[in-house]
Amino acid sequence: MQRVEHPCHRCGSPVEDSSAFCPGCDAPQVRFAGAEVPAQAVLVPQVVVRVPAPLEPAAMRPAPAEAPGRSERTIRNRSSAWRSAATAGLVGALLSMLPLGFLLAFPLAGFLSVLFYRRRTWGQELSPSAGFRLGLGAGMLGFAMFVVLAAAETVVSHEGGEIRQSMIDAVHRQQARSPDPQARQILDFFLTPNGLAVVIIVVLIFTGIIFVLLAGLGGALSASLLRRKGPES
Repeated sequence: MQRVEHPCHRCGSPVEDSSAFCPGCDAPQVRFAGAEVPAQAVLVPQVVVRVPAPLEPAAMRPAPAEAPGRSERTIRNRSSAWRSAATAGLVGALLSMLPLGFLLAFPLAGFLSVLFYRRRTWGQELSPSAGFRLGLGAGMLGFAMFVVLAAAETVVSHEGGEIRQSMIDAVHRQQARSPDPQARQILDFFLTPNGLAVVIIVVLIFTGIIFVLLAGLGGALSASLLRRKGPES
């Protein structure tokens, strides 16, 4: 019978298959191998990782788009607005010193304030609301100038006594018309210096409110009439 040999795994000497040890190095020839596991395809699910975009600084973010036709019709040049309002207010104050001039003086002042502003800003258009605010400024400045001019005229012309006497006469007429004793006592207060001062302050406040509102309406009307006609966006 032919012998079947195999080389020793340690020294390489020929060893018979029936021999349990190598004759050259006494190395055992019995070796155990684990069962082979058949390879199988393993499906790995694909995971998509979303990386958030880096935050941009506030300075690099684009500014929100503004509706055309609105932002450009606001008052952008404050110094030109105050100069225009002061010039128009002076015109209104001077016209108010004329007989019956106060009826049209302050609406005209509001109208002129928008016109002067457009000339100072090379034709910048204003919305009616912006024209109303500019007219209010012209009315306030103009009324303050009017009070100063009226006081100066009263001092120069020595008409203060006449104005005071006319106010006293008006109070006396109201007392004669009122049969109520309490109403007469209240009217007696207005004959005192403090009472006359209160009357003057109330009249100035009431007149100032009317003048300022009229100037604001004149400014809104001016802005509406002077702006270019075009489609609103």
